[in-house]
Amino acid sequence: MYFHPIEDPDAGHIGYLLADAGSLDAVIIDPPPRSTELLLALLAERRFRLSHVLRTHVHASQPLNCSALSELTGATLVIADGVGINAACPAKVERAVHGSTLVFGQEVLRVLATPGHTAHCVSYLWRDRLFCGDAFDLGSCADGDDDADAGLLYDSLTCRLFMLPEQTLVFPAHPLRGRRVATLGELRLRSAPLLAGSRDAFITDMTSRRAALLRHARPSPPAKRR
Repeated sequence: MYFHPIEDPDAGHIGYLLADAGSLDAVIIDPPPRSTELLLALLAERRFRLSHVLRTHVHASQPLNCSALSELTGATLVIADGVGINAACPAKVERAVHGSTLVFGQEVLRVLATPGHTAHCVSYLWRDRLFCGDAFDLGSCADGDDDADAGLLYDSLTCRLFMLPEQTLVFPAHPLRGRRVATLGELRLRSAPLLAGSRDAFITDMTSRRAALLRHARPSPPAKRR
């Protein structure tokens, strides 16, 4: 096996290059926008063949950049079922559906639907490693992100991700409080205060936090002149 994180230090975006060292087949998960040149160099150095470019999620405000790596390498673009895509996109597109698998060489990725950060988020489970995008960014439901859905996020965490073994290594799309990897057990403990109550209580809490943030961000009215 081959595993190589690719990070954009300016944007804090992390992607992951995985490969089967025997067949030399490779996939990239959430490639940072400015990583194409680096990824092509790594692929050439190791003589890897990029078969798939996988995305955990796509924000409505950020157009899907589907052509760079896929067009240059012939790799299939993998996005969640329900994510829109430009009809002019030259890439071959495959939909990631919950419970499906993706094979590269002798390696297998399992698809988990984990909506919440956006409506169509997915995570990819590979061996003991989970690539979950921003599924553990609980603040996304409170910071004004219109893509986030607190109820779906609660369901994804409590009914799906936390069902995996505690020793599962979690690799996010952005650092979690400065951490680039954590165990699922650690994240369960860290999330416990927010997820300890019911689903409705979590939604109410996130709604209140968002309202408070919006009030804080709203400029104060000018003082009346006497």
